[in-house]
Amino acid sequence: MKLLHKTPAAALYYLFHPGFQTFKERIKDELTSKSSVNLEDVMDDSNLYAYYQQGESADYVAAYIAACC
Repeated sequence: MKLLHKTPAAALYYLFHPGFQTFKERIKDELTSKSSVNLEDVMDDSNLYAYYQQGESADYVAAYIAACC
């Protein structure tokens, strides 16, 4: 399994987009309240950002992650 490594530029990109950070925090909250899934263990920021760019709701993404894991 190939591990994805974040470059410093990619990490800064995600830090300076507060909309994405809010999206991610909302998913974390949903997962911790409804299941025992830790978001960082199952989803990388770059994969999560793809859902954010597509306009998916945080509730939908959280439900999808909870069902898959």
